Amino acid sequence: MGKEQQMDMRIVSAGSAGKVYHRPECRYARKIYRRNREQMLWENAEAKGYRPCACCNGMEFLYGLERDSIENYKNLFHLDVDIKDHKIYVRTDAGCWKIIYKRDKQHFILLHRNYANGRTSLEDAEKVPYHRQGDMAEASTIMKYLKYIRAHDDFKQMMPKDYHKMPRSTKRQKAYYKAAKQREARKSARRVDNLFTMIERKEGIREISFC
Repeated sequence: MGKEQQMDMRIVSAGSAGKVYHRPECRYARKIYRRNREQMLWENAEAKGYRPCACCNGMEFLYGLERDSIENYKNLFHLDVDIKDHKIYVRTDAGCWKIIYKRDKQHFILLHRNYANGRTSLEDAEKVPYHRQGDMAEASTIMKYLKYIRAHDDFKQMMPKDYHKMPRSTKRQKAYYKAAKQREARKSARRVDNLFTMIERKEGIREISFC
């Protein structure tokens, strides 16, 4: 059984009228008699009519499971990690991120702040718009996203101003190179548009022709 599949395993009490499934770490799962304990994937539990436990199917509980790892990691790499209103905000010197737990999918998703520039306050991080980070799939752990965020923002800070000088050895580096190239193309197009607008606005100029 793979690690991701292990993360999706749940505990039920066979024959229980309550029909609730729990994560193995849940205090209510530990109260189930051994003879009644049954383990299955959460999707299979739902297919059999069980519903998720309100105690262990939420951001606060899951954050608590990884608290020690999160604290060590954020201190080691100087990340600001805060949990507020069932969301996790991660702030670095190069970006701002939000981690959300999808209760119906029982996985986390990662969002990236639009136009982040330097480390921001938590209050500011709560107000601004975010977009889904397309190259990161749903995850079963918070730490998986923290490691991605650190690598992403470290690379962003080290990225040369000239995208031609960016490394292209790995698949991720090639993706960053392509994104930087596209951004530069858009900037160039905007500069040309702005130049034409400025020229057209000059007094006495009504038309531009090329020979």
